[in-house]
Amino acid sequence: MIASRSKTASIAGAALAAALAVPACTYTAVPEAGEPVDGGVVPAALGGAEVDGIPAFLATIPDAEIRDLDLETALMLLAMPLSCLDRPHAAPRDRSTYLDDVAATRRPGYERDRAFYGCWDWHSAVNSTWAMVRIDKEFPDLPISGLVREKLNEHLSESATAGELAFFEENRSFERTYGWAWLLKLYAELRTWDDPDAAVWADNLQPLAEVFSERTIGYLESLDRPSRSGAHSNTAFSLAMMLEYARALDDVELEEAITGASRRLFLDDLACPIAYEPWAADFLSPCLEEAALMAAVLEPEEFAAWFDGFMPAPGSREFLPLTRPGYVAGEPEMQATGARRAQGTAPDAGATGADERGAEGSSGRETTRAEAGPAGTGGDIARAGEATAGEGDDAAAGDDARSERQRAADESRQSLASRSHLIGLAFIRADAMNRIAAALPAGDPRAEAYEKLAAFHGAIGFDAMFDADYAGSHWIGTFALKYLLSERQ
Repeated sequence: MIASRSKTASIAGAALAAALAVPACTYTAVPEAGEPVDGGVVPAALGGAEVDGIPAFLATIPDAEIRDLDLETALMLLAMPLSCLDRPHAAPRDRSTYLDDVAATRRPGYERDRAFYGCWDWHSAVNSTWAMVRIDKEFPDLPISGLVREKLNEHLSESATAGELAFFEENRSFERTYGWAWLLKLYAELRTWDDPDAAVWADNLQPLAEVFSERTIGYLESLDRPSRSGAHSNTAFSLAMMLEYARALDDVELEEAITGASRRLFLDDLACPIAYEPWAADFLSPCLEEAALMAAVLEPEEFAAWFDGFMPAPGSREFLPLTRPGYVAGEPEMQATGARRAQGTAPDAGATGADERGAEGSSGRETTRAEAGPAGTGGDIARAGEATAGEGDDAAAGDDARSERQRAADESRQSLASRSHLIGLAFIRADAMNRIAAALPAGDPRAEAYEKLAAFHGAIGFDAMFDADYAGSHWIGTFALKYLLSERQ
């Protein structure tokens, strides 16, 4: 039975506090080539030079501790979705048109007829819900299972999921296909869980899952060109998750649509341009995600042949960008580089269907950082000269100051969101590398290289995962969990 709020509240605070106190795992830092480390010398590859052969490349990858998905880690990862699932999306600020301003108002009763209204945006609420389900499923004796189930019972209720279905009847492309893929993954996780509560939640979600499956089939039939973005709109990432759902629940029509589309869209690809990765605020590796999808679509021998022409050899000059982290905690130069690259960019315009804002950093949530100081004087003086005297001057100056503070807050929020993507990139690269390694033929030396590099990126992700405030904590834990699960393959 689902535990009541009164039975779980007393243990939740202490358990979550303990979870958040878990120390980060350790890894060997990435110094310049030739710098001594632990009595040795870091080989040249991570410093920017290529090496010849897999054994030489393996020697260039720092050894990294792989964190266990134990109860302690599970509680740490669970703290993040629990802290955001009931925190509603911020109302969008940019609702003005040429002649009119449109004020956003909160839907009355959204807690009853919406399931995924927290964690910054819809898709993050869905994948956060998946993380809660998977952890509770993984750990039957979870000390805060009652609290988790209480939240799942609220958010996956019959009325909440019916409201979601009604919304998508009117908004047919919203969150296509990234959010749809996470919903199908959540549904599959529930449907394959031998638990009476999970069966109820799965029944509630089933109509929406069926809608997404049907619409995806139609969408793929007309898709002429995939998205190779490094963010939400990436086609390969979504299809890989949807394929897992289709095979787990025997959705034959969707499986055939995905495998057919994957062959049609990707089979002729050669020499993936890794040098272009990562761009600005990517959280996906387009090359790795495509390879991981094809690893699931093709038979092993066919995949190995395709992979030979698609990905460069580990240690080659072309492969080197995948050895360099996008962000490292405590490395000011790398952090500054990431911030410079993110300036003036929208991480993923048009990534999520009807809500064309796309990436985490553009949804309207105000940053938790302090706002910048007052506006510069130049614009204020010019506007003051055009305004009427007295109160008009004061009003214009006040508007300017408020606009400048808002601009500073927006830039700070954007910077944090971009940083969060580069941190999350470590986990998602590691996850894709493990999926690729698992599909390579037995004895293929590239498998060991990908596995060791996955552990390296995973450790970097855990070390930096709290460096982006709420812009990162609302989603990065989900991808950390996805990575840790891939370590079991």
